[in-house]
Amino acid sequence: MKLTKEQQKKASDELKSFFSKPCGCSGENWILNDKIFELREFNEGNFVLGGQNSSIFPVIAVSCSKCGNTHFFNAILLGLITKENEPKSE
Repeated sequence: MKLTKEQQKKASDELKSFFSKPCGCSGENWILNDKIFELREFNEGNFVLGGQNSSIFPVIAVSCSKCGNTHFFNAILLGLITKENEPKSE
């Protein structure tokens, strides 16, 4: 899901409030990706699409422009989406 301009600003503002450290490579420029991604639960190499016992974690990615080190942040806790917007597992 692509972030709107408003969501990008909100994410940037939220991240600046607590994530302002340089990267381990000494890079100081972090790039906020403009999409929300899904991290899926590991199921022993089997692809599971939905189901009661599976879970999906919505995240945004922030990467170091020097080395590519990437951090993931919970899109719900950042206020970018609500639990109602979260993908459903059925």
